[in-house]
Amino acid sequence: MKGDDQMNFVQKQREIRTWQKFAKVVRSNGCHLLKCLGDYAEPVLVTGCQRSGTTLLTRILRHSNGFVDFQVGRDDELDAALILSGREQCVENGRYCFQTTYVNECYHEYFEHRNNVKMIWVLRNPYSVVWSMVYNWERFALNELYHACGEKYHTAPRRNILGKRLLPGVDRLTKACLAYKGKTAQLFELSRQFPSGNLLVIEYDDLILNSQKLLPKIYDFINEPYLDSYSKGIHAKSVNKFTSFPPRKRAIIEEHCATAYSEALRLVLR
Repeated sequence: MKGDDQMNFVQKQREIRTWQKFAKVVRSNGCHLLKCLGDYAEPVLVTGCQRSGTTLLTRILRHSNGFVDFQVGRDDELDAALILSGREQCVENGRYCFQTTYVNECYHEYFEHRNNVKMIWVLRNPYSVVWSMVYNWERFALNELYHACGEKYHTAPRRNILGKRLLPGVDRLTKACLAYKGKTAQLFELSRQFPSGNLLVIEYDDLILNSQKLLPKIYDFINEPYLDSYSKGIHAKSVNKFTSFPPRKRAIIEEHCATAYSEALRLVLR
């Protein structure tokens, strides 16, 4: 995207500059978040639970030879969401890699494209993800994910006389745990719906600690040549942040998330 075309895209993109505005203008209209995905040949989708390292992998792939670097704003996943929902258009020739963790409750939209995309699901241990959600994530994002994917896992909700669910106040840690559980559960249905050659599940810590081994396998999966230089931006400084959780909070995370994580590990590339 060059010259006037890029300027026009930037100008339009300013209409929706936040996820709050995206939720109000686009998501509120229902599940049409991927309606333009079919416009792009052989796209690569990087997804998984939020705060799992999907941004890192997406940027590595998007900056690879042959891919289009379509980012124009500060949030490249929001740029992708605007393109895939049809709010914006990108027509530069090349292959596209989109980060799509934002799809949330609309994940069934993936099924329509299961034979035409390469999807990479990044799985990360729940302790690290929940730590990041609790301490590094804005309130709106956590609440949106919780209501979209985690709220249904809240135990024994009360109901008013009209049958509407009345959930008690939920603390930030519990919201993060249930959000992780709900989002990870989507992977099991995706694994049943997608052809084996179109879905790859990788573990984040494995990517960070063994990038020289795992990245070539990822590029083989998406049918692109691998260069050693692609791994230069990977570092391990964030792997063990979750160890600062006190035992009581770690126990809560394990209670809600351990089963989902252990079952998802069975799907990881070895």
